[in-house]
Amino acid sequence: MIDILLFWLVRKRHYPLFGVLLSASVMVHTVLSAISIGINNLVIMYPLVTLMMQIIIPYARMRIRSVVIFILWICMIALVFIDHNMVPIWDIGEANTVLAVFNIQLAFLAILIQLTIGNTIMNTIMKANHKELEKSKDQANMDSLTGLFNRRYATMFFERLSKEQDEQTWCVAMLDIDDFKLVNDTHGHQVGDGVLISLGNIIKTNLRKTDVIFRWGGEEFLILLKDVDVPIAFQTLDKLRRKIAEETLETHGKTIKITVTIGVCPLDVHNVEQSVHMSDLLMYKGKASGKNTVIM
Repeated sequence: MIDILLFWLVRKRHYPLFGVLLSASVMVHTVLSAISIGINNLVIMYPLVTLMMQIIIPYARMRIRSVVIFILWICMIALVFIDHNMVPIWDIGEANTVLAVFNIQLAFLAILIQLTIGNTIMNTIMKANHKELEKSKDQANMDSLTGLFNRRYATMFFERLSKEQDEQTWCVAMLDIDDFKLVNDTHGHQVGDGVLISLGNIIKTNLRKTDVIFRWGGEEFLILLKDVDVPIAFQTLDKLRRKIAEETLETHGKTIKITVTIGVCPLDVHNVEQSVHMSDLLMYKGKASGKNTVIM
């Protein structure tokens, strides 16, 4: 009956209750065995192995397992007193030796199984923690609204670029939504957020996977174009600008059309701040000359 209950608990993943009940059944079995046939057959190995289980396998909180360890310790002391002060009900004679050998083998096997399970659990926990850490890092590097890289990650990315031995050609572009404040003032910030999300998706869809896009702040996006010179970057970005102007964005029941202004220049990986500043100045030059344009 107890075996069926233990199996059911494992199936239902009630691991703490399973561990406590298993430990209790071992203690009861050991005490009854000590009273019946004594402990010369090394039946005391059972609570010892069960005690090791509390240390090796994290089936429950440490507080629960500590209580079980204490009870097992009391149980083993009680077994010694039982053996010293009571005559076993049955004297099994030489069978004690055979049973002792069997109990040693069984205890050894149980320890191997526990170590295997414990190692598997620890590896699973470590992998889960690693995934959680990587997820946290990704979240820290991503803009929560658009899902694009954020400015924090841009700093790390530029630092990595500056340390690379094989320098590659990059162009940097600053993209800004024209009259975005008017969108927010007219339709509300919720619609404005929807526009930013839609724009981020359009940019990702129309650029290459090797290009890198950052949400720079507000309605500004920083774009890095890899292995292209400024004229090619201009053509790519002007095509993107036209695509954005043609799109009709639908968000929160509103239909919005937007345009963008972009400034693009070469990226000096050893003077990123100056390059970004230059792309920003070019973008503002485009704003001053009528918006919805790309300036290089």
